[in-house]
Amino acid sequence: MTSSINITVDGGANRWRSWLVENKLEGKLKPPCLITGDLDSCHADTLKYFNKTQVVSTPDQDATDFTKALKVLDSFVNDLDLSHIIVICETSGRFDQIIANINTLFENNQKPKEIARPVYILTSNSVTWLIPPTSINSMHEIHIPINVKKQWCSLIPIANSAIVTTTGLKWNLDNNKMEFGGIVSTSNRYDEKLDVVKIATDSPLIWSMGVENED
Repeated sequence: MTSSINITVDGGANRWRSWLVENKLEGKLKPPCLITGDLDSCHADTLKYFNKTQVVSTPDQDATDFTKALKVLDSFVNDLDLSHIIVICETSGRFDQIIANINTLFENNQKPKEIARPVYILTSNSVTWLIPPTSINSMHEIHIPINVKKQWCSLIPIANSAIVTTTGLKWNLDNNKMEFGGIVSTSNRYDEKLDVVKIATDSPLIWSMGVENED
C-alpha cells in the first residue's frame, strides 16, 4: 500500500526515524512530505535528519496536534484525489488521549463534504473510525477479512443517543436505542456465516474492531 501524501506529527517523526533505522530502511522509503505539530516533542536531530521535509509549526494549544495536522493536510491536498486518511498511532493506555482522538474524528465529520474524508485510526491491535448517519436503505457496509472474523468489534454512541439496526453481528441491534447509561455494543462478535456487517444509524457512531495478528 502506498500513500499520496504522508505526514508525521510532532514526536511521531522521532518514532518514524527510529523505525527506519531499526529496520534498515533508511533511503528505501520516501521521507515524510510534512512534519507538523507544536514541535515540543520532535527532536532537533530528527528535524535535521528529515532536512528536505517541509515543517509546518502549529503552536495553537486549543487543539491537539492530530486535529491540527488534519487541518494542515486539508490545505495541501486540493489537487490530490485523496479518498481517505489512515492515522497510525498508539495511546500507551492513556484514556485522555483516546478520547481526544475520538473527538478529532467528530471534528473531521463536521467539515464540508468537499473536504471531509474518512479518517481511520490504526493501532497495533485495532482500527477505529466514525460511521455517519445512514438510513436502512443505504446501510454502511464493512467487509470483514477472514483473518479477523474471530476478533472483537464494537459500536459506541459517544456524542448522542442513536437508533441503530445492524446485520452481520453475533448480537445484532434491531432499531434499538443506544446511549451511555443504556445499551452500548462493546465486546461484540461477528456472525460466522456472514462476511459483511451492515449498519443503519440516525446519529454518528464509533466503530472499532480488533485486527491483532492471532498467529
